[in-house]
Order: sequence, then structure tokens, then C-alpha cells
Amino acid sequence: MKYAACLLVAFACSGAFASEVGQPLDCSDWTILVPGITCSASTPLGLLNAACSLWVSSGGNLAIDNEGYRYALRTIRVPLTGCDVCDPATIEVVRFRGSTEQVVASVSSREAPDFRDNLRTVDAMSGCCSGGCGSSSGPNLTVGDHILFDPVAGRLLVTVKSFSNPNGGGWWIMALDGFASLFDVLQSYTPQPAALGFRVPAHPEGMRAADHFDTYWGHLSTVGDWSQAHPLQCNYPAAAPNVGDYLTVADTVPTPVPGRGIYYVTAATYQGATRYGRKSTAGHLSGRDPALLPACTP
Repeated sequence: MKYAACLLVAFACSGAFASEVGQPLDCSDWTILVPGITCSASTPLGLLNAACSLWVSSGGNLAIDNEGYRYALRTIRVPLTGCDVCDPATIEVVRFRGSTEQVVASVSSREAPDFRDNLRTVDAMSGCCSGGCGSSSGPNLTVGDHILFDPVAGRLLVTVKSFSNPNGGGWWIMALDGFASLFDVLQSYTPQPAALGFRVPAHPEGMRAADHFDTYWGHLSTVGDWSQAHPLQCNYPAAAPNVGDYLTVADTVPTPVPGRGIYYVTAATYQGATRYGRKSTAGHLSGRDPALLPACTP
């Protein structure tokens, strides 16, 4: 039996399933030394052949969100009239998830007869990948050192400098909100049309996923007595949601009279377990008792 076990180990480490000679090396050619670690191609071979691709030149320090998107800044620069200095014309926040690229947000400089209102990233004045200023089709590939994703809040932070020739300017940190958060269901309210909305977090209320959600409402005077909450929408969506899905609930609650307010709370259910936020007792956090919530029937 000892002999057979040694043969099995030798076979597993022999590289018998490695790629063929003359073919590009791939995951099968790596030797994994830590048990449980696996290798796969996040982006297929040949998709990122361009040396100046954002996802090649900046791949080691990119911000990554809870849905697996990688983020970087792309600065498109043009030469200033009458000089050799490159000036940022457009800055884009771009994301990528293995095969497709998407522009999330962008800003362009604003021209005036004698000046330009502009926005720059920390390294926007570094050399272009091609070695020159290029044109509107020749972007400067900005690395991800100064872009940060806050996974708990689902917020993207970008360090930029705003300036205008006549009025000065300065550095500030831009925050883009609305991405999938890590734990909490962060609801937003839209008065017209009346609706509640949230993005499905990566770990709803700390659970691995959610099978469905139930949204309740109640009067602010009853906060803490969750038995007085009223079902607003139950057991939605129809199929198990994915991380980052944006779910909305029609708000049919009447407008409260002056001096009274309304609260909303959404419970997440996964494999029979229901959670809807936390409470603090003597400085210690614990989950609210789901048994206190009224039954929510579609």
C-alpha cells in the first residue's frame, strides 16, 4: 500500500497534463504548492495582446469590487496649442471583468476663449504608453495607484485635481457610490416615482448569498418593536438575485402627517435563515431576532 501511495503522488506532480511543447504555457504548466489553490484563465489567451492595454500595464494594482470587476483610470490627452505639453482632455473610470470593458464615468475639460477648466489624476502627466502625446485616440494609460474601492460601503474613491486658469483649484477625492456593498442592504428612496432601491451586496447581512428579500415599513415611533412592521413587498425577486443586481420596490405607503415619519427595513433570507440588520446592547452588536417580524406573504 505504501508503494501504491508513492506512485499516486509521483503521478500527480509529474506534469503529465501540461501543455504540449511548442504551445503557449498555461495553467497546466504551473506547479501548485499550497493545497486547495487552483489556477484558471481569468481572461482568455489572446484577448489582451496590446502592450498598452489598461489591464496589462495596470494589472497588479487595480481596485477590485465585490462583483469581481477591476477598475482603472484612462486619461485621453491632446497636445496644448503652441507647446509640447500634453494636457488631459478626458478622464474615464473604466472597469473590466475578464472579457468585456465598460466605461463607468467620464469627465472632459471645458474650453473657454482664454483658459481651460480641467481635471487631472495624480499621474496624468506621465509619459504616454507610445512615448508621445498622441491624440484623442492615443490614451495615456493611468495605473491604479490612486483609485481605491471600499468593499464594505460599495464606494469607489479617486484622487483628482480640479483647476481653472483664472480661479485656481486643488486636490480632492471623488467618491462614486451605488456599487454592490459587502454586507448591508443600503436602501435609497426616490420620491418621484415613489420607490425604494438597493444593490444586492456580496454577503447580505453577512450570509453567503440571498434567496430572496422582504421589505417592511413602519412608523418611526415604533422603531425597535419590529412586530409592528408592515409588509411592503415579499419574497422578491422571482429568481435568486446575483451580487450587484439593482432591485426596486414600489413605495405605496401613504405620506405621513406632519410630525410623524416612516422607516423601511429589508430582510434577507438564505437557506431558511433570515436576517435584517443588527442591534447594539451594552456596546456589543448582535443580529435582530427574525421571529419578531410579521409573516411576509406575497
